Amino acid sequence: MTRHNTCSLYVILCILCLSELSLHAQFAGPFTPRSGGGFLSGIFQYQSYSSLQVMNDTMNRSSLLRPVSRMAFRFNAEYGPIDKLTIFIMLPIHIVSTNNYEYNPESNFTDTLKRGSLTGLGNLEAGVKYKFYHKKWVMAVSLFGEMKTGTFDNPTGLRTANDAWGIVPMFHIGRSWKERYYFFSDIGGCYRTDGYSGDWRIQAEGGAKFFNMLWIRAAIQSRRSFYNGRFENMNNLQTGLYLNDQEWLSLNACVEYQHKIGFGVQAGITGYFLGNNIPKSPVFYGGIFYKWNYDYAEDASYRIEKATRQ
Repeated sequence: MTRHNTCSLYVILCILCLSELSLHAQFAGPFTPRSGGGFLSGIFQYQSYSSLQVMNDTMNRSSLLRPVSRMAFRFNAEYGPIDKLTIFIMLPIHIVSTNNYEYNPESNFTDTLKRGSLTGLGNLEAGVKYKFYHKKWVMAVSLFGEMKTGTFDNPTGLRTANDAWGIVPMFHIGRSWKERYYFFSDIGGCYRTDGYSGDWRIQAEGGAKFFNMLWIRAAIQSRRSFYNGRFENMNNLQTGLYLNDQEWLSLNACVEYQHKIGFGVQAGITGYFLGNNIPKSPVFYGGIFYKWNYDYAEDASYRIEKATRQ
């Protein structure tokens, strides 16, 4: 296996389905860089909506009085201080606004909030991942926290993050085949403070490589609330931003190009179904990334092929 092929595989495994509603840079998959390895990325996301899915039924919706738009810039960093251990951080900057002139005559709300725009941090995230098993399949566990770093403007109902602290343990398992295919799955849950409900979450992702530098990947994610929190803000209900008891089933599709020197670009779309308290419209995203100093021998297929030749 060449260095380029293994490095391409690792990058695609490291990058998440980075959708705005996912709320977490979960740093999916069980793979870790070697000591001194690192990864940087910047993602831009956009979404505009005027209604929410409620009660886990795409036919049942809550219509907002004003359309809401939001943009997000997410900056992710990952570093391996020692073999099998990775530390990571995600810094989100959100820009949310409501339309000044367009009103929805079928809105579920009778009062009218002020039109506005709000820029602020989302929930800053940081954590660690440890790879404890590496043979044909690779397994790892991770733990990361969500910081209470958001901003809220009550007159407009605009919010840039969950108004709570959170802790998220996850289990990861995955493997690759013939340098061109991969699969992984993650399962875990989240505990939140300040009256927000916790949730459990599971996702699976797979992909294939074409022309040595182009990856096409798809993912499915489910998140379900425990409905054990009572947080509610009436003005916030009119914007649908970071409400309590959000849950969904999402499908993600992404195409990615990576150059052999370590730089790459990606673009994708994420749609949401069977949701509660989430927008009905999809999220569009694109980004760039750079990686360095990876342990190419850590790829499972390479190790198996090497052992066979010996």
